[in-house]
Amino acid sequence: MDHEGIEYVSPDADLVQELMRRVLDSEQGTVGLKLLPFVDEPGITYNYRVRFEDGAGGVIREELIPVFVDAVRLDPQQRLGQRIIEGDTIKSTPDGDRVRTLLEHQSEMRSSADRYVSHRVESQRNKLHERRREETQQELDDLEAYAEAERERIETFISAYKRKAEAGSDMDIAIRKQRDRLSKLEDRIETRRRELQRKAQVISLAPEVESICLTLPV
Repeated sequence: MDHEGIEYVSPDADLVQELMRRVLDSEQGTVGLKLLPFVDEPGITYNYRVRFEDGAGGVIREELIPVFVDAVRLDPQQRLGQRIIEGDTIKSTPDGDRVRTLLEHQSEMRSSADRYVSHRVESQRNKLHERRREETQQELDDLEAYAEAERERIETFISAYKRKAEAGSDMDIAIRKQRDRLSKLEDRIETRRRELQRKAQVISLAPEVESICLTLPV
């Protein structure tokens, strides 16, 4: 933020949302297969799309979480899942029996991956909620400071106009205008306060599996 000439784009900006939509809708398929030398046991890698929004529907965070689950221990592993997604497959003919075994037991592996991602989502939601709470409280404090300063400024005008009225000047219209400004200020502050309270909320959407990768050792 200390550098000039740089435009920062939020996750819910139209440009970012359109780019993500094009990537997710690209013609790369939803099921793949890889033969990799660093995988010890056959399994399935589930690529989850995780999304958090605030109470106003704005995107707070969105990411893809790859989780590999081996068919033997049903052990979910995110780091290995990331390596699998990034790794290049060995060009060879896969063992058909191994592929059929994976497909036959995919429900157990999917359940293990779902539980892992649910725990990750809950942990991330708690961290995001705490950060949002602190940020929102600071914004609320700034809002109250601004509101108090504006109230004092308008009240100063009203007091001055009242003194002139007591001296014989016709200040009814001027006083009404300032009181109307004060009323509109309170409405704006209340509207902004409600917006900030909605912004403080962190809502985790149900994780979605964007794609899966049948993963076999070489």
